[in-house]
Amino acid sequence: MFSNENIEVGIDLVSDYKDNKAYRDSLNLLTTLVFDFYFEDWYQKGFWDDRYICYSLLRDNVVIANVSVSKMDVVINGLNKKAIQIGTVMTHPDFRGKGLSRALMNHVLDIYEQDCDIFFLFANSTAIDYYPKFGFESFGESQFILKFSPTPKEDSTLRKLNGSNEEDLALIKRMVMSRRPISEQFGVSNNQGIFMFHAIKVIPESIYYSQEDDAIIVYQHDGHTLHLYDVVSQGDVNVNSLLNRITNEQTENIHFHFTPDQFTENAQDEPMDNNDDMLFIKANFLLDKNSKFCVPVLAHA
Repeated sequence: MFSNENIEVGIDLVSDYKDNKAYRDSLNLLTTLVFDFYFEDWYQKGFWDDRYICYSLLRDNVVIANVSVSKMDVVINGLNKKAIQIGTVMTHPDFRGKGLSRALMNHVLDIYEQDCDIFFLFANSTAIDYYPKFGFESFGESQFILKFSPTPKEDSTLRKLNGSNEEDLALIKRMVMSRRPISEQFGVSNNQGIFMFHAIKVIPESIYYSQEDDAIIVYQHDGHTLHLYDVVSQGDVNVNSLLNRITNEQTENIHFHFTPDQFTENAQDEPMDNNDDMLFIKANFLLDKNSKFCVPVLAHA
């Protein structure tokens, strides 16, 4: 039950209101103000599903604070876990310093702590002293870079997908819904809503379909580096062969934006400089803070 102790009179809690246009519009105004993005096109395309739930405080029917949860499954060190990722934590500037985010965080943790194994979130370094108050610990992630010399390419039917095309989006969604986690060290599944948010708003020009692998590949070239963001498939994919199909003669390095299980022994790993996107975890099982992993970047809420 939500505790409104020490919260001024006239502030009300609403949740799970994605189909309420008035509240959704108000939420979009606040996300635009605080984060410079909005959810409306994601909602209209049908990608805001029941696994993303907003918990918001209202003043005069206007959203003034919010904490959202994204339900998903994760695999960590080969073990399947039920997870909640917390995101879209925000308070209108006029209402900061009143304990609104704290009240919402406590409410969300109370609701889900019996039903999930792990909470995690990403925040900037200014929150390093804030989230531990709720039982979270900061974890350092690693980045993995592989020296790579492309070999002559086999014939490939790689097809670029269009993040604005309904048929392509339907293909992406179908494959993401039945995907296997990208990594056994830290992989994610049942998070199609978040992936589709990235697909239409963040990386719509970087998504490809490989017929040989029956896989969605998300990547970008940047000079001598190929940034590989995700490989979405139902079965095993020979990543080495895949890399030869998507690299070019200039490629010297592969930067994996997830934990590359097939290459962890060969790839160089180093601490990730992520002061603007620090990982915080609260789990009901022991985690090794010295383990080297990267949460898939396209799983970030």
